[in-house]
Amino acid sequence: MHQPTLDLPLSGEFIALITTHLAALPGTCQSVVLNFRDPEYSAENGGWHPVEIRIIRSEQPAIWQLDYLTDFSWQGRAWPELTKEFDISWSQRYAWHRFAGDLPLNHELSAFWTLWQDNFMAYCAMDVFTVTVTPD
Repeated sequence: MHQPTLDLPLSGEFIALITTHLAALPGTCQSVVLNFRDPEYSAENGGWHPVEIRIIRSEQPAIWQLDYLTDFSWQGRAWPELTKEFDISWSQRYAWHRFAGDLPLNHELSAFWTLWQDNFMAYCAMDVFTVTVTPD
């Protein structure tokens, strides 16, 4: 996996997780969306945030790269909505968090990303997600 436009550290565990889901795709597939969902997650009971990851094939056919990753959460009290909590786009070179707005592309984003990635991998190890793989 390669990420030429936004240099953030990818753990070996994260790469292995993504690669596992890409392995069964046909060679003609140019992009895929991975959805990680906690079936029990709700505004009333909480749970693990849904995460959507889009991966695209680069010009070199054997290389995949991250396009975007979005972490969703229930927000609002009277009429909660499932909306973006954290959004990062490697291809568009931006990151955003609902409490901070646009995040600078610097070491602070790298530190936040590393923490987020470590937590996400821990949740995956706990087997809390149902994963859906959707070729684009």
